[in-house]
Amino acid sequence: MGRALEPAQPRGARVLAYAAVFLLWGGSFLAVREIVLVAPPFLAAGFRFTIAGFVLLLWGALTGATKPAAAEIRSTAFLGLVMFAVNYACLFWAEQRVASGYAAIISATVPVWVFAGEWLWLRSIRPNGAALTGMALGIAGVALLVLPGSQGEWTLGALALLVGALCWAGGTLWSRRHPMPKSRHVSAGLQMAFGGVFLCGLAGAAGEFAELPRIAAVWTPRLTFDMAYLIGAASIAAFLAYVWLIDHEPASRVSSYAYVNPLIAVLVGAVVAGERLAGIQFAGAALVLLGVVFTLRARSA
Repeated sequence: MGRALEPAQPRGARVLAYAAVFLLWGGSFLAVREIVLVAPPFLAAGFRFTIAGFVLLLWGALTGATKPAAAEIRSTAFLGLVMFAVNYACLFWAEQRVASGYAAIISATVPVWVFAGEWLWLRSIRPNGAALTGMALGIAGVALLVLPGSQGEWTLGALALLVGALCWAGGTLWSRRHPMPKSRHVSAGLQMAFGGVFLCGLAGAAGEFAELPRIAAVWTPRLTFDMAYLIGAASIAAFLAYVWLIDHEPASRVSSYAYVNPLIAVLVGAVVAGERLAGIQFAGAALVLLGVVFTLRARSA
């Protein structure tokens, strides 16, 4: 049985929380894009999540969160590897090659893959017509986005984004059958910290630490802002707003971030960086977002 929502909070607090989740997460894709055009992807991602993870763990310690058991730590280590190390290694690497809005749209397919996993892997649901329509629309949209001959042709970047989305969905499903820390702050903090450490190890194996002198020579205040944004705004502030919304709002309403974030990302990329999608990519994006809407609504029902 789901946890009861806490008493209703002032409208202003809800609006601010939704704005944080929609805008801060939506804008993170462009920040990643700007950083990886200068810094190596695995090192940048590792720095982001190592810092963010330990900040959330400190927050949990200061607020008296329950210490996780050994089995819970093992679970978060595995999720840190799959959902943060592999997924964000794919995202940061891919954004060296594709526009930020494009990356956000493919990443938005996660609810579709989660629903498919609940049906085909966990056998916990039986999809209705709306759910099947949503999955079909989502898959068709991805096909249009990577259609050969368009700006979104089937590149290694597109493939990496799909692998990342599937890893996030798979980790989400796996976590439902394994012990996790009761505190969301501790759970997310451990996953981010483990993921950050794994990413730093990957950066070391790829020789990215040798690029530190070059990075220091070309680093700008704008990139410092981007990294601070990813750590403080996207990884910590938006996450805390999301946790607060989960406790105070219906899950079906909170899940709307899945199709709002890509729209924000495309808009921010167009206004700030001049990114543009081709006509066929707009059609693919529309199908993906429709698929996510159908899937989320069918799951809520």
